[in-house]
Amino acid sequence: MNVPTYLAQLAQQVGGVYVPKCTTFKDDATSNQNGAIIATRKGYLVALALTRTGRNAGFAIMVRFPATAAVQQLQEAIKSKPGFSSFFNKKRVKVAADNLMVSWIYAMKKPKPEEVIGLLDAVLDELTRYAPAFSGKCEDCSSAETHAITLMNGVPGYHCPSCQMRLTAEKRREAEEYKAREANYVVGILAGILGAAVAGTAWGELVSWIEVGSGKWYPYLHAAVTVLIGMVVCWALFKGMGKRDRAGQVTAVLLTLAGKWWGDVLYYSHLAAHVRGIPLTGSLIADSLKTFFAYKFASGVHIVVFLCDLGFSAIVPRTPWGRLPKFEPVFQTVNPDGSLTQTLAAGVGA
Repeated sequence: MNVPTYLAQLAQQVGGVYVPKCTTFKDDATSNQNGAIIATRKGYLVALALTRTGRNAGFAIMVRFPATAAVQQLQEAIKSKPGFSSFFNKKRVKVAADNLMVSWIYAMKKPKPEEVIGLLDAVLDELTRYAPAFSGKCEDCSSAETHAITLMNGVPGYHCPSCQMRLTAEKRREAEEYKAREANYVVGILAGILGAAVAGTAWGELVSWIEVGSGKWYPYLHAAVTVLIGMVVCWALFKGMGKRDRAGQVTAVLLTLAGKWWGDVLYYSHLAAHVRGIPLTGSLIADSLKTFFAYKFASGVHIVVFLCDLGFSAIVPRTPWGRLPKFEPVFQTVNPDGSLTQTLAAGVGA
């Protein structure tokens, strides 16, 4: 059974609607396969979806409820329920003030609908002891009658039109204030240079220890490490700047590339020292700088790694640690046919 058919049948059994374009459960590490199911069950809002994290296929359940202070008690109560987890089907539960999420990884077959519904109802039965169901009011103002399910940035909830406009206006003001904030470029760039130097040096010394004298070369390692260096550079740079902006992103790209290539220079210098049987010296480092691109273009695989250096540095602005913050929420009404209607302007970045 394909994923859309499976989710459509499960939606019918759980009393909800299958929303193919729903982004619930999607984040930088996880994607959902072909949307999610949105439902109201026992007065609580429910989202269910098949998910994928890397190569692992899984299933996730989200339940939303009015805010409660009994977060830890609820989490422990669900974890301790008989049959919640077994050796071959380890489930994880995470409870926040107004929602909980249960997820697990499956190997071959998708979980049977009756198993999903049984687990969901067991969780809801436990939830009734710690948090009330929604009362048909807007969860933001607690006064306006609100029965339509609205996704706010992919998360189901009850938000009346007035509160949607108010929340959007508040977030827009936050975005404007953030944009108007002065960035400390001097401190940020100095911190970024330091981060690039430290990360690059660590990379050069580590890869020299792993490879020099072993007769081995790991091109995948040489390609992927740029991502880690970018994390360090962005953290230092933006921490020093006090904000993220386009100029900072460009600086992060250049410093990430500089940090990676500085580490490569150290590696080439260690390699030359090993071949010549002499200690590492400043002159060897200077020679490696002069012949840097000769090393980089030594073979087809070396050229691929060089292109990965450029590519992984260039995508820094799209990574979680390099992208600009987004403030304005996106509200979408869930229609009975599973389509979504966007009620306000799309979210914007700083």
